[in-house]
Amino acid sequence: MHGSAMGAGTDLDQARIDFDAGVAAVAEEDFASALEAFESAADRGLSGPAVHYNIGVCAWELGDLDRAEAAFMVVARDPGMAALALYNLGLVSLRRGDENRAAALFEQALDQGDDDTLRQLAAARLSELRPAEPARAAPPRLTVFLASYAGYDDNVALIGDAELLGVSDTGSALIETQLAAIAPLAYGFRLEGGAYWLQYNQLDEYDQSGLALDLLHRRAMGEWTGEVGVGAAFSRLDGERFEDQRSVALRAARALAGGWDLRLGYRYDDIDGNQPFTGLSGDRHDASLRLQRHMPGQRLRLEYRLEMNDRSSKELSPDRHRLEAEWITAMPAGLQGSIGLAWRDSRYSLDDENWSERRLIASVGLLGQVTRHWAWVLRYDWLDNDGSVDEFEYSRQRVVAGVEGLF
Repeated sequence: MHGSAMGAGTDLDQARIDFDAGVAAVAEEDFASALEAFESAADRGLSGPAVHYNIGVCAWELGDLDRAEAAFMVVARDPGMAALALYNLGLVSLRRGDENRAAALFEQALDQGDDDTLRQLAAARLSELRPAEPARAAPPRLTVFLASYAGYDDNVALIGDAELLGVSDTGSALIETQLAAIAPLAYGFRLEGGAYWLQYNQLDEYDQSGLALDLLHRRAMGEWTGEVGVGAAFSRLDGERFEDQRSVALRAARALAGGWDLRLGYRYDDIDGNQPFTGLSGDRHDASLRLQRHMPGQRLRLEYRLEMNDRSSKELSPDRHRLEAEWITAMPAGLQGSIGLAWRDSRYSLDDENWSERRLIASVGLLGQVTRHWAWVLRYDWLDNDGSVDEFEYSRQRVVAGVEGLF
């Protein structure tokens, strides 16, 4: 084992040397040598978006459009570099002569990008492709995320992060499927939709499903990018209607020094709880502040959220503070690892007494790319909940394995 660990470290050290050699070769415009160096770095375990972006650029300069497209598709999985990857995928399509696909990709880059220079480049490409009607786009090209997992939960919960308590004290195998899609529209609008299905082998009464749809509009405001949206969501429990939501959301984002991004958000939900969960009916306010930093092969996210509830039942109306941290990093053998830690404090103000609840969640994950669209995933979550009443005292462990696809 000692020798294996030393070998893994040596490979990663050599990967960084290869990456630096690739950067030097690009400076000399020796793109063939640079591509060889960057691919060597990736083969040795440097798998962050930066190395794949450089592979794509070098392949583009050498005219290898298939290799460039595959690399930029990997980069598009990273939220912080997705807009840049979409713009470069548009250039690839343009060189191939597929102007409709190129225009759709430039529109996505314009819609998702926070960098003013990139947005100007995407807008310029669009105006060249559609000078007569720049605001009327061809049918948008969807971005779709699809995932399927199987695993085990040793203490099945009614709804994983809801106000309603419903821990079963029973373990069960599970199957979960998720679907999400983004469709850019004209004039800075886009549609976002999602659905999930969660089924338990031993506890059918805890089976859950949900559907959500949001219409959002984004526009640049100097150094900030602002966004406003409206949406609706529906959830079901054991095949019956559980909770309906209507929402309004406001968001703002900007780049900071040192590779940091700042995102502010506010969301209001008008909620209807269906029988026998009418106590859930009422209002929810959710404000958030997120800092995210992108580094070569790594991403760090820090987030604070304040949630305030005014429901029909005071037992279901907590005020909550949440802190979350997540670190994602490239690993040897082309893998990507993640570590997360979250803490939540909830307070309930009742007529005759006050309740309190504290939750700690730790998670680890591992992801490996299978093809340019598909990756396999392993994830383990541990949760400990305690508070002032017996119902708040429980723990959970959940492990899942599955596949994720981005198209």
